[in-house]
Amino acid sequence: MNARQAELPIDEGIDAILRDTADRIDEFYRAASDPGARPPWVDLFNRISSQTHMAPFNLMLADLQRPGARYVAFPDTWRDIGRQVKPASIPIIVLWPFCPVRCAYELADTTGDPVEDALLDRVFGEPVEVRAGLIDRVARHALKEDRIDVKSVSLASTRAGDARAVEVDPKAKGKPATPGRVVRVNSNLHPNAQFTTLVHELAHVYLGHLGGSGKKWPDRRPNRLDVREFEAEAVTFIVCKRFGLKSNSAEYLNGYIKENTIQHVSHSAIARAAGRIEQHAR
Repeated sequence: MNARQAELPIDEGIDAILRDTADRIDEFYRAASDPGARPPWVDLFNRISSQTHMAPFNLMLADLQRPGARYVAFPDTWRDIGRQVKPASIPIIVLWPFCPVRCAYELADTTGDPVEDALLDRVFGEPVEVRAGLIDRVARHALKEDRIDVKSVSLASTRAGDARAVEVDPKAKGKPATPGRVVRVNSNLHPNAQFTTLVHELAHVYLGHLGGSGKKWPDRRPNRLDVREFEAEAVTFIVCKRFGLKSNSAEYLNGYIKENTIQHVSHSAIARAAGRIEQHAR
């Protein structure tokens, strides 16, 4: 497991910090969504999806501390490209397993030889490798770690997939014998479309739209369809772009915006769900 794989958006030892941080993140982006102004989530989602060297939730934390920062990395990454962190630079605090935090810095916090944007984009924005068996790997981890049963089935051409919760007998002893959720993906779709659908339906689960799962993800059940679909499409946009895959999520996002939609959206939940799906795919 490399550093990026180990970088988790949730750490059991800092649950209280995460809850407070998530609330502050959501409050910040909701307050910034002024009518008539360019929605802050447009640039936010683009930055999160364009910097693959760091987990989505940590990139959101960085954006909260340094709004608009384009390049954010750890000191060792900056050293690898010939730059050093300036003395007394104010760090950007991100989460890190077993620490529980780590200090990162943006380009303006470093000194050294000039670096072209093209090099920085390659270092920070190299798409996550799409290895063979991507869908099967995500499905395997989702079942093993989260009790989500992913099924490839033949569905009507108008239906790409769906997700539902599975009732578990509360009187059953030990661990439930059946998965807690079932995700279906239309096997008639092109492989890229199957992956996009899988991400979208898993997003509904990890966003808490079908209920929570202890400390893994919260129980969030927005009663508005536009909110649920906006959040799931945002996750799909972030994950697919980080993998260098094309999707229609960017266009769909605007289509789900209704009156006060963003006031009910959880940006922190979106980042955490995207990170969990990407972790399963690596």
